[in-house]
Amino acid sequence: MSTTTTNPFDSIAKEYDQWFNDNENTFLSELEAIKFFLSKQGKGVEIGVGTGRFAKELGIEYGIEPSETMAMLAKERGIKVTIANAENLPYDNESFDYSIMVTVDPFVEDIEKVYREIFRILQSGGKLIVGTLHKDGEIAQKYMNMNDNGVYKNARFHAVSETLQQLKSSGFSKFNTCQSLFIMQPQKIEIPIPGHDKGSFVAIEATKTN
Repeated sequence: MSTTTTNPFDSIAKEYDQWFNDNENTFLSELEAIKFFLSKQGKGVEIGVGTGRFAKELGIEYGIEPSETMAMLAKERGIKVTIANAENLPYDNESFDYSIMVTVDPFVEDIEKVYREIFRILQSGGKLIVGTLHKDGEIAQKYMNMNDNGVYKNARFHAVSETLQQLKSSGFSKFNTCQSLFIMQPQKIEIPIPGHDKGSFVAIEATKTN
């Protein structure tokens, strides 16, 4: 994502935010998967905070977001948002105890640089939780076929194995996964289960061990 040109999410910020209301069970199922690993102790930051839906529900105080329009909505939800790119985080080394990043990986230019930056700003023992619509899942496959959509036409989804390797190359270790969204539009909130072999949405826990 870049702030040097008009961000594609600026024009759809309100539509994006409304999605969470229209697809509440999907959102809350993803939220439960993030909660599976999340410790609310310490200082947290969401990378790509969007309109602040996850950060608000999880009690995360800080966020970065390259879309000014999305950031404005997150600020209205009480999140302390800095407008910046995920590849160059405006935080000092070891500033946070934990971080989350939800469905951001398809939209950044250099995902390993993002993970290295998150590694830098976490304290030793800090956790990163990545929520991803992995490319082999039904939902990612749907989005990958939306070639005429301005947001998704350049999106690059990743397999879980690819994401794990990227995280490892960026310094993280001690990986754990859980999964949710076992059907496209759940009729109730889905309870996450360990692993990443069935659900379209996978949460990955990674630890900074040095």
